[in-house]
Amino acid sequence: MVSTAVLLGLGALAGIAFLPPLANHFGYALPGEHGLPFRVHYHGRDYRSHMTCAGADWCEAEKTPADRAKPYCAPREDPAAGSGPLVRVDEVVTLFGAAHPVFTTPNRAQGETVMTILVEASGECYVSYTLMGGP
Repeated sequence: MVSTAVLLGLGALAGIAFLPPLANHFGYALPGEHGLPFRVHYHGRDYRSHMTCAGADWCEAEKTPADRAKPYCAPREDPAAGSGPLVRVDEVVTLFGAAHPVFTTPNRAQGETVMTILVEASGECYVSYTLMGGP
C-alpha cells in the first residue's frame, strides 16, 4: 500500500515536470517541436526569446504581429542570426530528449557580456535569445 502511494506520488511529480510553466521558470526544454523555454541561463545571466515558451499558451498572446510573422527558428545563413563562426558554449537540458546546444560568436573582448546567444532548436535551425536586464 505504501509503495503504491510512493509510486503514484513520484509519477505525479514526474508529470508536473512536463508543465510549460516549470520548464519556462527553470530554463529546461520539453520534448518535441517548439519545446524550448522562453528563458535560458548562460554564464550567470538570463537570456530571453520572444519566439518560444515551451508550448505555453501565454507566449502566443504576448507576441507582436512582427513576431508572429517570423519563423520559430532561423537557419544560420539568415542575416538575423548574426555573422561569424559559432562556438558551442553550453546546452539547454531537455526532459527525456537530447540537449539543445547553446552557441555564441567568439568575436568579443575578454570579459565582455554576451548580448545574444543562439540555441539550436533542430538541425541547423536556431532560436535567438537576448540578454535580460542590464549589463
